[in-house]
Amino acid sequence: MKKLMRSFAICFSMYSRIPMPRTEWEKDSMRYVFCFFPLIGLVIGILQAGWFWAAEHFAVPSLLYAAVASVLPILITGGIHLDGYMDTCDALFSYGDRDKKLEIMKDPHTGAFAVIYCGVYLLLLAGFFAGLYQAGSWMKMAVVGVGYLLSRTVCGLAIVWMPCAKNSGLAHLFQNNADRKTAKIALTIWFVGSLCLLGILSLQTALFAVSFIGLAVIAFISMTKKQIGGITGDLAGFLLQICELLIVLAAMI
Repeated sequence: MKKLMRSFAICFSMYSRIPMPRTEWEKDSMRYVFCFFPLIGLVIGILQAGWFWAAEHFAVPSLLYAAVASVLPILITGGIHLDGYMDTCDALFSYGDRDKKLEIMKDPHTGAFAVIYCGVYLLLLAGFFAGLYQAGSWMKMAVVGVGYLLSRTVCGLAIVWMPCAKNSGLAHLFQNNADRKTAKIALTIWFVGSLCLLGILSLQTALFAVSFIGLAVIAFISMTKKQIGGITGDLAGFLLQICELLIVLAAMI
């Protein structure tokens, strides 16, 4: 039980800004980190539902609602996944070789492509949230909430299943220290449970979401194998952000 609690604390302290007790990053403490990773998405989903209720209750303009809804996950996570998305955009649009792309992702400086495609991402996300808000559907908002859980499940599965592109970084650290068998089982349960919840809420939206995410995962695996040679923490963040964008799009339709 203590190992589980330490893994829980490490997961939330690493991938969110939610206060957690100080926990040493020992190998045993990191074994089950990804078993709890989807729970951060659940917290974000609950907070999004609360903001949706407040916005409707106080007749908040759709632009303001969309802006806050877009930045809320960044405030909760500290932007760690968006940082990975931006680093990946810089690397992919450099059109360099594999080593060059890995070097760019490791570079702490922000390039032009990162800024450009971060702007594109946030504008699209805000637009999708504005459309969602105008629909005024609690069912659609619940779909988005489950989507935050699903996106982290997909991200976690990518890390525990795919080979690492390099022998350093967070993905390599967690992959090597994790109980991968237990993580795969736990994440698979999260994945199936998320899909079932989506199907119960709206079968049509669930089909859209699964189709969008399925195509995104296929494209992501093909891209990483061809251009990078495996998964990294930045690539995992990129995948998570894309999944979240597609979930909101699916809910809006």
